[in-house]
Amino acid sequence: MVAADGVSSRFALSVGRERRDDRPMGTAVRAYYRTPRHDDPFMESHLELWDGEPGRSNLLPGYGWIFPLGDGTVNVGLGSVSSTPARQSAAGIDYRRLMETWLEKSAPEGWDLVHEPERGPIRGAALPMGYNRGPLYADGVLLAGDSAGMVSPFNGEGIAYGLQAGRVAAEAISQARHRASDEAREATLATYADRMRADLGGYYTLGRWFVRLIEHPEIMRVCVRYGLPRKVVMQFTLKLLSDCYEPHGGDWVDRVIAGLTRVVPSA
Repeated sequence: MVAADGVSSRFALSVGRERRDDRPMGTAVRAYYRTPRHDDPFMESHLELWDGEPGRSNLLPGYGWIFPLGDGTVNVGLGSVSSTPARQSAAGIDYRRLMETWLEKSAPEGWDLVHEPERGPIRGAALPMGYNRGPLYADGVLLAGDSAGMVSPFNGEGIAYGLQAGRVAAEAISQARHRASDEAREATLATYADRMRADLGGYYTLGRWFVRLIEHPEIMRVCVRYGLPRKVVMQFTLKLLSDCYEPHGGDWVDRVIAGLTRVVPSA
């Protein structure tokens, strides 16, 4: 059985797979806007997420984005993260209101955004991160996607990791069906968890440490003021946050990130 029933994962809960409260939890909101730049070839990210006037309000751990869809509209949203669900609850952020404020006070220039109410209001979702539910495999049940907390703590991306989990799960299940004994089948299914942790465990651990750092406003301000303007820092940040580094080879930035993921404890 593969449990891929989302962040709440009723099935996982029914078999005793509780959520871990020591892993990051994020929240993202998005809506659709009309713009003449709907077919731009790149998405735009804004790493300074203020809850009011830029430079005169709270700098939050998160980012905003504009994702061109090529149909006359763009997906506009923002996401913020906390190191634990408890810290997120204590923050008490109204994310829909935060997005309205962000667009009002820090509206990205040149987009001429017009809200598309017929395509729905601002909608939000919780983002379970860093393998926040486990074990990934036990007693014939594999957890995949949001049900296992496979969202990246760095950027809130979860679709790619859910697809990856689906492929690995399918391979493990297919191989297990051809094993002659229950013990061999069980051992083969268990390789699913081993492979997923080998691929993502170190990266998610780095993500947890990253979230703990950027939760502190003073650290965020230093990073924004002194780090983002430097090309080498932005190169490193882009590859780390987007998970676009080369795990084998590449330039010095790729090798540093890949090395870190191998030496830190697996998530």
